[in-house]
Amino acid sequence: MGITNPTPPTKVKELFDRLAPNYDQMNNVITLGIQNSWRKQTMNYLRLPVNAQVLDLCCGTGHWTLDLARAANDTSRITGLDFSPQMLELAKAKLANSNLQSKVRLLQGDAMKLPFADNSFDLVTIGFGLRNVHDAQQVLREMTRVTRPGGQVVCLETSQPQGGILKMGWKMYFSLVPWVAKLCGNQRQDYRYLQKTAERFPTAPRLAKLFQEAGLAKVEYHYFTFGAGALHFGTKIR
Repeated sequence: MGITNPTPPTKVKELFDRLAPNYDQMNNVITLGIQNSWRKQTMNYLRLPVNAQVLDLCCGTGHWTLDLARAANDTSRITGLDFSPQMLELAKAKLANSNLQSKVRLLQGDAMKLPFADNSFDLVTIGFGLRNVHDAQQVLREMTRVTRPGGQVVCLETSQPQGGILKMGWKMYFSLVPWVAKLCGNQRQDYRYLQKTAERFPTAPRLAKLFQEAGLAKVEYHYFTFGAGALHFGTKIR
C-alpha cells in the first residue's frame, strides 16, 4: 500500500500559494527552529561528486536548494522544482540576493511527472514535501528514474516518535499548530491540513520499505529529535 494524499493537487497548490509569504517564518515557529538543525545534519549524509547534477524537489522557497548549491563545487548544477509559483517567486528572490545564480535554476513542475530524462542526476532530494504530493510512491519512482546508477535519493520529513509518551506529546504539540498559526495571522484551516498530513505520513520503517519498492538499495534512515523528524536515503544500483 502506497502513500496517497486525499486533497486534490489543485487545492494543495492553492494552499501553498497562500502560505508562501509567511512560510519560512512559520516553519521556524512551528518547529522551534529545529528544522534548520535537521537540514545541517542531513548535509553530512549526502554524496556530492565534482560536477554534480542535483535535483531538489518540492523546493518551496529554495532554502535547501541554496544550501545544496553552497555545498557543491562551482561546476555543479542544482535544479529546484516546485509546483507553487508563489513559492518559486520567493526562491527566485533569495537566489537573486546570493552569489549562486550560475549554479542554480528554478523550475515549476510536477514531482509525479518529472520533465527530465532517465539517469540525469547524481543526487535527488525532497525536503518536507513528500507528505504533500498526491501519490508519494509515484514520486519516489520518478526520483529513482531520473537518478543515475550509483546516485542517491534523499528524503527529509517530519516523522512520528515511537515511544508512547513521546508519541503522545508529539500529537498534542501538533494539535496546537493550527492555533499557533492563527495567532500569527494565518488561516487555521491551512495549518490544520499540514497537521493532518503529518499525522497520516507513515513511520520511518514503512517509508524505508517504500524506498526499496521504488527500486532503491542500501536504504537507511536516521531519526532526528527523538523521532520528530527522519532522514531516508537510498542508492540506485542500475
